[in-house]
Amino acid sequence: MFQVTRPSSEVVSEERILHTDLSKHKLYLLSDFMIVMKKPSVVILSLIIFLVTLPEDLTGQFAGPDKIKWTREKINKGLIWKSSQTNIAGEEPRNINILLVNTRKREISLVYNPAENLPVSQQAEPSDALAAVNGGFFNIKDGGSVTYIRTDGKIHESDTALKWNRNINMNGSLLIDSNGRVFIIEGQSNEWYDNNPDFKDVLLTGPLLLQNMQKSVLPVTSLVTQKHPRTAIGLRSKSRILLVTVDGRSEFAAGMTLEELTSLMLSLRCKDAVNLDGGGSTTMWIRNKPYNGIVNMPSDNRKFDHDGARAVSSIITVR
Repeated sequence: MFQVTRPSSEVVSEERILHTDLSKHKLYLLSDFMIVMKKPSVVILSLIIFLVTLPEDLTGQFAGPDKIKWTREKINKGLIWKSSQTNIAGEEPRNINILLVNTRKREISLVYNPAENLPVSQQAEPSDALAAVNGGFFNIKDGGSVTYIRTDGKIHESDTALKWNRNINMNGSLLIDSNGRVFIIEGQSNEWYDNNPDFKDVLLTGPLLLQNMQKSVLPVTSLVTQKHPRTAIGLRSKSRILLVTVDGRSEFAAGMTLEELTSLMLSLRCKDAVNLDGGGSTTMWIRNKPYNGIVNMPSDNRKFDHDGARAVSSIITVR
């Protein structure tokens, strides 16, 4: 029912190279030279010449989470926070925060306020949430979601035809059923969502990043190709969920294109993943942490600090 374009073998080959560090390249090159050439002296001389002229940016390719120095903290049973401020793409700094959620011990929910946009911290604090990130796309001026949204089995909008707009970027769905299981699938029609009430929480968002560990075909839009702060959700398995924020718009955090974000989610072993609202909305909150619980560096104030959280209409909570 849900079709995903699989990458060609060429793309897979390039991915493997991107996840290999320089030392491994040296081993592969040595092996290749030894197969082609017969004289050891020629092998050594050719290898030295090649390595001297090797492009510097080869070592700056995305190396995956095993190359990142993570700070890890257990927040509670079934909830782990990992963070890193590092250089994972060569010359560009990245500030990444991850919530690893075990839904056998924790519950993920979509929370929505159609009447008023509020920062993630103000929406999460009064609840029993342990952590939260920002959710879907919304109207910054007037409030309310601009895409299909259902929470606790209810649609809270009175005139969805005027408020809910679709564009090429909105091709993914976040679904949570009555048992708390999370699904990420392709975007469906509003009628499809209406006819599947077993999903208590529904959010049309996007673009879709991964399906069955295969990269989705990304639309060619500025949202996709430009570097921005990002928020995403990914599934490792039925009960292992990742909530990810990537900071940006700062000399200390470059943000990511959606191709880079897709590679990050794949490297984090996500089977399925979808992009959420990003930019100045990107926020991660953890209860009892300093700075009102804001652990990333939201960019709505154009500063690299914890004070730039934007008011949003929906959040994803971990209880």
